[in-house]
Amino acid sequence: MAQFVVLPADADAHETLDAAGLRTQLPERRGCSEAVAGATLREGAGRARSYPEQLELLEAGDVSIQAGELVTRLALNLFPPSGSASGVIYTTPDQSAALPADARYAIRATGSDAIPPLNIQQEAPSALRDVTVGGVPLERATSLRAGQPLDITWAEGDGSDRVFVELAGSDANVLCSFSDDDGSGSVPAALTAKLGGADLVRLALHRVRETVGAQEAPRVDSLILETMVRFDFELTSTLRVD
Repeated sequence: MAQFVVLPADADAHETLDAAGLRTQLPERRGCSEAVAGATLREGAGRARSYPEQLELLEAGDVSIQAGELVTRLALNLFPPSGSASGVIYTTPDQSAALPADARYAIRATGSDAIPPLNIQQEAPSALRDVTVGGVPLERATSLRAGQPLDITWAEGDGSDRVFVELAGSDANVLCSFSDDDGSGSVPAALTAKLGGADLVRLALHRVRETVGAQEAPRVDSLILETMVRFDFELTSTLRVD
């Protein structure tokens, strides 16, 4: 997904996009907490203060993503007015399209009257591997015990990346944030106890890398481009609650 917006110089881009629902707000602190029931990491862990003006999502010409040898052209879609933002948004034509991990990405836009041409280069992290849940490989993990700590391990990655763990039950959700280079994390017993009312829990593990860059816009005086690229590679499983 890609979106383009012009903001006033005094606006905080992160807060503004969070408030408009255009950027998932990730937990900033390490550790675990109970999330709003029914919410997921993709829907956001909260909302920042509202931006006083409606944001206009702009066309940026033809937009494509090249990952290694794979080139995907993004489709232009109308973004229905949400009260905070309206305009257009770019997405993969097939919502199930899988883009590879551990590859160099080139995100290109041909530009428009409002947005100059862009060529953004970033390295994606590798996918999570060697994941264990409660001492059992993820692919063989079938259950968790409510009221007992749940230990999770993975092959450690870059210290600038983060690993998020979601446990989503029918009445409660738990969200944890760990540094990728920890290689392990534990969901406290007090939080797994809150999942005891569910028969099944959806487990999702995310390796997330976010980079922010700034550059002067070609052919546009006094305009500074800030680019935010987020990679989010996810593994999921369903666990029985004992």
